[in-house]
This record gives sequence, C-alpha cells and structure tokens, in this order.
Amino acid sequence: MLSKIRKIKHNSLPLCDYMVANKCINEYVLIHMKDNVSVGVFKTRAEDIVELSSESLRKIYLASAGHPFQLLLRLLWETGIQVREAVALKVRDVDLSRNRLRIVDTINACIRRGDHFHSGMRQKQERSIALPAILFYPLCRCTQGRSEDQFLFYSRNPFSPCSSRTVERFIQRLGRRTALEGLTASAFRDTFILYNLRNGTPAWPLQQHLGFFNRQPFKRYERFLGSRTDSVDYPSLALEKRA
Repeated sequence: MLSKIRKIKHNSLPLCDYMVANKCINEYVLIHMKDNVSVGVFKTRAEDIVELSSESLRKIYLASAGHPFQLLLRLLWETGIQVREAVALKVRDVDLSRNRLRIVDTINACIRRGDHFHSGMRQKQERSIALPAILFYPLCRCTQGRSEDQFLFYSRNPFSPCSSRTVERFIQRLGRRTALEGLTASAFRDTFILYNLRNGTPAWPLQQHLGFFNRQPFKRYERFLGSRTDSVDYPSLALEKRA
C-alpha cells in the first residue's frame, strides 16, 4: 500500500519514525453516536473558517442517506482530506488490512480526474494516512467485489471519476436542505483540523496527515482558537486508536 512514502523534513526520518509520527493522529478523539457516526463538537463561524457541530454533521449524514456521496462526505470529515483528493481515489488506494488510505501525488491525482494541467504552484507528494476504524465496514461494503482500477466514488461509470464541482454543488444543496446556509466542503476540513488541535494532536503529525508543506496553514486556525473567549462544553470523550 505504501508504494511511496513522502520524504520527511531533513530526509532523515526512516519509515518507522514516519509511522510513529503518524500514530499521533490515531489519538484523534471521536464521539460515537447512536447510528455509529463520529463527529466534531460544535459550530462556529469566523472569517472563512467553519466548525460544524455534532448535530450539524448528524443532519448532513441523515439528509444524504441513500445518495452515493454519503460515504464521500463522511470520509471528508473523518480524515480531513480535500474533495479533489477524495474524487481521485481508486479502490486499490484503500488498504483495509492495515487501515490505511493512499493519497496520490498532485500530478497523478490531476491525471486521474482528467485535469491534465495543474495550475497550482505547489505539488503535494504521495502520502499514506490512517483510516478511523469507524469507516472500516462502510469501506468494506463500498469496495467488495470491485475492480482495483475502479474509482471509489463515481457518478455513472465506475471507471470515470465524479468531478469536484459536482460534489461541491451537492454539498451546497445539502446545506440548504439542512438549514446550513453557505455550507461548503472546506467546512469538513476545518472541523477536522480544529477538533484535532483542540484535543492536543501535535501540529507536525497533523501536518503530515494533511499534506501541508509547513505549519503556515495552521496559523489561521490557531488565531481562530485564540480569539474564542467562551468556554467549550465538551461531552464525555473517548480516545480511539486508528492503527
């Protein structure tokens, strides 16, 4: 599964150290709900950062019931990956025996999606991230009996990916149906990042998990957390290890 491992800073950490660093993500706090949904804490909006509450995520999950994108949305808030990374996933990228998910590098992701010209200045390297155990059975059902070359999420043809724009439009419509105006896919990523930072996940393994080049992206989230003066009413939390 780990065909290529991103070289870590200074190119000095061996694979075992990379895995140890990544295991800090395994202590991501999950709240288990009656219908086996793990979610964040509460909703707050500041600038362009949105943190979704457990109730909001429950509404989104239930409102998307029966839709092919329900698992995709759940994967977004459980792992913090981007929509364009999710739509580029193929069945062979899911390693359920090790609870790992391979995120291909930017160039290959563009090729898979049919975007042959990458306009971004930065190109993410291939990485492997831990999957939460709560996604094990949903992904088992999603991948069972399917070809490794098929896309994990698709609209019509399993060998053709769905577009990021299609997913974004679906999320926007879902937001209107659940009275969450302005809902976008970035809210799921914001929720994942803020929830990890709130619960003590170190920035370095979180940076590796998300594919950030440095800690610069975290500054806006740290400012967001520092600007809050109200107390957070945390329910009873339980730690779940991912690997």
